[in-house]
Amino acid sequence: GTASPTNRRRRTEPPGIMRLALVALSLSLPACAAFTASPSFLPSTRLPPLTARHATTRPLSSLTLSSSTSSPLNNAKTPQHKQALLPPASSFLPAPQTTTTSLRMSSSEKPSINKALVGFYFLAWYVLNVGYNIYVKKTLNVCPLPFTFACFQLGAGLIWLIPQWATGIRKIPKPSESDMKALKMVALFHGCGQLATVMSMSLGSVSFVNVVKALEPIFTAFIGVAVTGVALPWPVAASMIPVCAGVGLASVSELSFTWGCFGAAMLSNLVYGTRAVLSKIAMDGSDKGENMDSANTFAIVTLIACLYTIPIAAVLEYSKWGAGLAAVKAAGWSWAKFAQMTTATGLLYYTYNEMAFLVLGSVAPITQSVGNTIKRVVVIVAASIVFRTPMTAMGIAGSSIAILGVLLYSVIKGMYPDPPKVKKA
Repeated sequence: GTASPTNRRRRTEPPGIMRLALVALSLSLPACAAFTASPSFLPSTRLPPLTARHATTRPLSSLTLSSSTSSPLNNAKTPQHKQALLPPASSFLPAPQTTTTSLRMSSSEKPSINKALVGFYFLAWYVLNVGYNIYVKKTLNVCPLPFTFACFQLGAGLIWLIPQWATGIRKIPKPSESDMKALKMVALFHGCGQLATVMSMSLGSVSFVNVVKALEPIFTAFIGVAVTGVALPWPVAASMIPVCAGVGLASVSELSFTWGCFGAAMLSNLVYGTRAVLSKIAMDGSDKGENMDSANTFAIVTLIACLYTIPIAAVLEYSKWGAGLAAVKAAGWSWAKFAQMTTATGLLYYTYNEMAFLVLGSVAPITQSVGNTIKRVVVIVAASIVFRTPMTAMGIAGSSIAILGVLLYSVIKGMYPDPPKVKKA
């Protein structure tokens, strides 16, 4: 006879043993790191001299939107605009003590911080990020063309940038030939990461995607070990366990779990982690060109990424564009509403990144880490309310453990800066 809806649903769900394997896999990641970890348990054995620690600057990471670090020696060689694309704090660069960014005024004296203005930056960062997640998911629910929307979001920055370039508010960037080569490589990973992220959001809940994305610093750490050969201290490796375990618990208990969503989110972590590590290696030249501050560097990378993703979106979804537009009409959306929602996702994507720049350039590293953790919680809670996403007690516990684990990892990683690189003769 015809199978009941309940039976059909049971057959489409992944076997319980396979989902439980996620926990074992997650817990095995930090265990693997332990084999390459440094045996030292004393942070002081890895810290540079006190004067060097306080002299360390903290460049902006405009792609990962997480704290970036560099040693005093590296800062002397690396232009500020290229520090904008350096790996996040989860990679293997020295932990910072102060924060600088080219988005702030160029001055030899540190400007006083307006607490009200910094509070506005945080609020705008949160609101724009929440709005982006919600608008993207609502649009994808009506028109499931994730690659097309990801491509448009990367290119929509022009709507924000052209008026500023035309009026002189922001100077027109003119990268050098060598710099452009490095930017193209970074843009490739940036575009692929955005494709994977939007794909994961089309296949699962916003809340679950954000929980899985909490693993991104862990991916960056492992890729950094493989590429640079720099071992992880044991406490840093151990601090990964709560993040991995939390994601595993959240995955097992996720009511709307799909392997497609989980796989796309993990692929996004892999691509962004690779980009963070390789961008440091590629962007070590001194000829940066003209007007290539952190904001313009991110603008160029995003627009190049858009060009890379156009053929990918066309090949994978060209045959689905007609069906997608038909779905928009069937959902009762007017073309004006569809255009507004699509444009909003692009503008929200770019502007929340701009606000993240300002936050990163205005507060201390630990403040940014706490703020980023709170932001992820705000996104998960807001998305759960808007989309009425059901969460089990184990799912809530797993999400909480994973998010707090990221904060713990950031704090411990900051206690173990790497020694300065020795210049080869």
